[in-house]
Amino acid sequence: MRYRGIVFTIFAVALCWPLMVKSDARGDAISDALTGIHLGPGELDLGGSLRYRYEYQDNFNVQKYGTNQTDDVLLMRTRIFLRYRLPQKAHVFVQFQDARYALYRLTRDDFGQSCPYWNELDLRQAFMEWNEIGSSPLGFKVGRQVISYGDYRIFGPGDWGNVGKYTWDGGKLLVQTSFLDVDVFTAQRILYLKQAFDDEHYPYKVYAAYGQIKAIPQHKLDLFYVLKQDSDDTTKGEKGVGDLLVQTAGFYGKGKWNRLDYAGTFAYQFGDYGKDNVNAFGFNAEVGYTPVDFWTPRLALSLSYASGDSDPKDGTHGTFDGVFGATDAYYGRMNLFSWMNLIDAQVGVSVKPFKGMKLSLDYHNFSLAQKKDAWYYSTGKKMRSDPTGASGSGLGDEIDLMWWYDIHPRVNLMAGCAVFFPGDFVKATGTHDNAYWAFGQIAIKF
Repeated sequence: MRYRGIVFTIFAVALCWPLMVKSDARGDAISDALTGIHLGPGELDLGGSLRYRYEYQDNFNVQKYGTNQTDDVLLMRTRIFLRYRLPQKAHVFVQFQDARYALYRLTRDDFGQSCPYWNELDLRQAFMEWNEIGSSPLGFKVGRQVISYGDYRIFGPGDWGNVGKYTWDGGKLLVQTSFLDVDVFTAQRILYLKQAFDDEHYPYKVYAAYGQIKAIPQHKLDLFYVLKQDSDDTTKGEKGVGDLLVQTAGFYGKGKWNRLDYAGTFAYQFGDYGKDNVNAFGFNAEVGYTPVDFWTPRLALSLSYASGDSDPKDGTHGTFDGVFGATDAYYGRMNLFSWMNLIDAQVGVSVKPFKGMKLSLDYHNFSLAQKKDAWYYSTGKKMRSDPTGASGSGLGDEIDLMWWYDIHPRVNLMAGCAVFFPGDFVKATGTHDNAYWAFGQIAIKF
């Protein structure tokens, strides 16, 4: 048990070592040797990834802001997959993961059942998918799987985290036509366990339908409905304890027009939160402009909004819950905020000076949507609150500088740094020094 992750990592390095020391002009000769292996009636693909990231954290960590300490953490993640493909557009996919960390001041005992940095060798995905059964538009996907759509704002894997944020046990009915793809599914979210097999789930179930309209040239439109249900009668609302039944309906769209591009998401929530009624919504709107082709400079403006609870005693739950989307790519790279009771006004610029290289600089201004509600951390937990609203709404400002470089078709480098300047609300509710972050990462796929 203690050494299985080490053995697993050594095995992964052995598989990808030829990729790191040898490649042809296309950069895929070695990886091709691991795909299309004839076995019985189908073909077997082998592959995986190694990722190592060092982070420096000052005055915050994965659990909270305002630590008044600096931390170093080395994150190490190994994944290996097997895919068996049958000629009838069916395949079986199995993926294993081992995620660990070192150097950190926080030990595994500082976390509960689940640690976002540690997940000893475990089964991450194991599913069967069959599309267009018998030349029909119907298919299915059943088993342990990652669920992601669109820009990952509603359903995303949360893959920036060392362990990952979302994996599900569930089943999908797939309908694929030339005009529209529709997935209807039910699933339970996996609870990652630090040192045991991941066989437990979060207490809620999810039922959803996600449709992707494909017949609009240069534009994309997705429609979705998500139901999150917990019938254990343990959800505490303002009027009392009861069931959780939150329904989310909305759309996601994106497109291009000449040198302009746009993207947007809107989601409305209704249902029951304990004995309270749910009335919440969230949206994002972004527009970008690329003036010239040289270096591909892109200027972008974005506004993200998630409603809060304006009155903590009126029996209406007004806090948007962020659904199951990613946070790191949207609400600041430092992961201090989530899509809950938040206004995030963002201005950014990016350039691509060389093939495979990208550099971006983003500025965020964060504030509370409702002063009497809380600041919700990237974990979804309340960081600070002032039910009187007297502390104001200004959360602060963040500046993010990011760099990406694909030095090989299967080797990616990343680095970045960021600083957070606290606003009036943070200053009025506790410690309020600036927070700083820097990282460097290498990711290898094979």
